[in-house]
Amino acid sequence: MKNLILILFVFILTLEVHSQNDKILEIGEELNYSVYYGFIKLGEVKFKITGRDKEGKNDVFTTTASIKSFEAIPLVNINYIFESQMHYEKGEVHSIKFTATEFKEKSITNVYYTFDYDDKMIRTLKEVDGRESVKQDFNMDIEKNFQDGLSLMYNARLQSMQNKTKNSNNRFNVPVYINEKESSVRYSYNFTPEEVEVDMLNYGAKCIKVAGIADFVGVFGLTGEFAGWFSDDDYRVPLKAKFNVTIGSITLELESFKKKGWKAPAFNK
Repeated sequence: MKNLILILFVFILTLEVHSQNDKILEIGEELNYSVYYGFIKLGEVKFKITGRDKEGKNDVFTTTASIKSFEAIPLVNINYIFESQMHYEKGEVHSIKFTATEFKEKSITNVYYTFDYDDKMIRTLKEVDGRESVKQDFNMDIEKNFQDGLSLMYNARLQSMQNKTKNSNNRFNVPVYINEKESSVRYSYNFTPEEVEVDMLNYGAKCIKVAGIADFVGVFGLTGEFAGWFSDDDYRVPLKAKFNVTIGSITLELESFKKKGWKAPAFNK
């Protein structure tokens, strides 16, 4: 009888975890953000979960993102497309393949990362206008799972569901492979609800905060301290984020979305 109760408990717990993860990693989810420098609208960022496949017993999710600045903005010319294939396991994801394409006025640069965890190698290929520019293998010194510049966001959303009490250890030091080298990002969560306002809502949203430090230099010089606010529900939708880039501090704000059954939770004072 005790064994039966234990089995039922594990089964119910597994269903709850999968339900939460399906809400975060929903196929077809689209999140569209405006990028602001003060009151100036610099451009837009779009995220989408495009696919889900099986690799053995585990799921592999495919996500894409585009970052584009507006042509009318002087001294800012950004046009990227990213794709990440993420291996889901035990309530987290990690990168297995990553592609970045940068469009410049007269050239196109493609970067490909393949994470070979069996051989403990990260294989890198960089091409400029179809010609090989960099080809190298990076040796993983110890066994660990890496994030790329795109999978980071989805992993942070999932991790926020693992530690939801004030007394839990919610500090993370996450290995990242970016700019053809190993780096890391450190962050933690504050589960005390905060009110966050975005233009798309006519009310204040109830959110939790994630804050940390990026040890790498990303797109447009993104580095150092950052903060983000996820919806305080099972969907963990990012509503707003602040980053340090080349020109100073910028803000990302959710402008539109496609997500089944989701409505930003209201903050009740």
